[in-house]
Amino acid sequence: MTAPFEDLLLRTRKGEAYTLVDLSRGLSLGEAAFPGDPPFLVLPWHTLEMHGFATRVLFLSEHSGTHVDVPAHFFASGASVESISPERFFGRARVLDASCLSRPFTREELRTWGIEEGDIVLFPGNPHLQEVEAEALLACGIKGIGVEAGSIDGPPFPLHRLFLEKGVLIYENLVNVKKLLGKEALFFGFPLKIPQGTASPVRAVALIVS
Repeated sequence: MTAPFEDLLLRTRKGEAYTLVDLSRGLSLGEAAFPGDPPFLVLPWHTLEMHGFATRVLFLSEHSGTHVDVPAHFFASGASVESISPERFFGRARVLDASCLSRPFTREELRTWGIEEGDIVLFPGNPHLQEVEAEALLACGIKGIGVEAGSIDGPPFPLHRLFLEKGVLIYENLVNVKKLLGKEALFFGFPLKIPQGTASPVRAVALIVS
């Protein structure tokens, strides 16, 4: 872990005030995660009236709602969800709002903005990142990237390939990212342990240390 990340953990242990921000989008019945994916459905299975307890069956894509994409999503030999160490799914959050820039940002600018190795970089909205910007982020050694859009890019998915080939996890369908702007925060986005999973829904949250 990086020194800044360890400092944030230490400060929470010492009892400093913190705030939890929910970064997860709720699942909507009938909604497809991506064009061509099945819709999200909830079916009753056991009922209180008949069985004395209630359960329901969920039918959904691995990429439903707020979720994390892993290398197996695009690479046959890429790591699947259950094979990735839990420590890869949390880290120091750094929020960038590049909407005001008229040109792609550079690696040098990212360093100036405080992006360090092991960070998880989050963007409000859909940043429409260019490949040169993805390369700059990779050069900084980030371990995760997140956007509020349903997908970080579209066909032929160059950004998915660039990030996932390097083992950088991609979080999509986030919300409330702007609440972290200018804050010191930890990001948590743990997946279900899905065998051979290409992705998993997550309950993404951030812990802001005041």
